[in-house]
Amino acid sequence: MQRLTCRTAVFRYRSARRRPSTTIRPDGNHPMPLLKMFDTRDLQNFANELAADLSRRFPPASEARTDTGAKHQLKVILEGLSARALRYHEQNKLGIYRKAKLANVFRWKLAEAGYSKPFVEQATKAIVTRLAARQQRQGPQRRT
Repeated sequence: MQRLTCRTAVFRYRSARRRPSTTIRPDGNHPMPLLKMFDTRDLQNFANELAADLSRRFPPASEARTDTGAKHQLKVILEGLSARALRYHEQNKLGIYRKAKLANVFRWKLAEAGYSKPFVEQATKAIVTRLAARQQRQGPQRRT
């Protein structure tokens, strides 16, 4: 039989009181749903994908082109990215914090890729405006 000392009793008491881990479980569920709002890993990955897709389809060197074909190409690409962002928003129900996070990650990835500041602002504004226009068109959602 193990001799119970004061030290082992305290250790057992503290380990029994220990809170459960607050890491994300393997099944994807967060132990504390409120904290899930701040988990933006998938959102960051999506914003990185958007920026990489723009960099692939319209490289920073193409930014210097001034012909109408380049402007039309950029418009089509930004509309496609905005539509993807809108679908992501509908599937994941982005709030104001997550929309801002999406815009900031997208903006910084474009700046890292070598785009000029006005181009980065234009591209980010196109995506954010589309998300905001969807919200206005649908109207504020009321809970019943």
